[in-house]
Amino acid sequence: MKICEARQAMNRQMDILDFRRDQLRTLLKEQEKTGQNFDRVEICKELDAVEKAYEETFQERERLNEIGAAIHNAEASKQQAEAEAEANKELMKCLEIFRRIANGDKVPPQDERKLMEYDSKMYMAAKSMSIMHAGKEGKEYKSLWEDEEEKKEDSPSASEVAENSEVTLSMPEMPESTVTSTPDV
Repeated sequence: MKICEARQAMNRQMDILDFRRDQLRTLLKEQEKTGQNFDRVEICKELDAVEKAYEETFQERERLNEIGAAIHNAEASKQQAEAEAEANKELMKCLEIFRRIANGDKVPPQDERKLMEYDSKMYMAAKSMSIMHAGKEGKEYKSLWEDEEEKKEDSPSASEVAENSEVTLSMPEMPESTVTSTPDV
């Protein structure tokens, strides 16, 4: 069961239990006011069972929320690490272009443009350093970005991953109603 489905099921069960709890409390109050002859012991037992089931369901939902938060945080950390790795890869390419330009080598215009977009001061420093190698024949390089296709996948957000993760949880049992009926929820 997905976390979002489990959360919905637990919320539904808590609503049913809350409704039953209110019904039982109302019956007990009415009995005190009107002196009607209900089996007060049975009502109290069922009320205790409903309150216990409600608390168990609440605890399971809290556990489910913690699992969801842990999955969300793990996915967010993973995505952040991937973004940092991509940024580091970009930096390394820019440093390599800087080195090539500074040595007087020839790089494709798109690589020069990438370096200028990344850091214009770095680009200007590389161009200034290349003047020292003006008379020599430099190597000619292919683009460092040539082999990469624009692969901008729309990866799911950390929240979507967490909500759609599969979990195995046990739903607390609903106590049998001996006094009142439950609403259709």
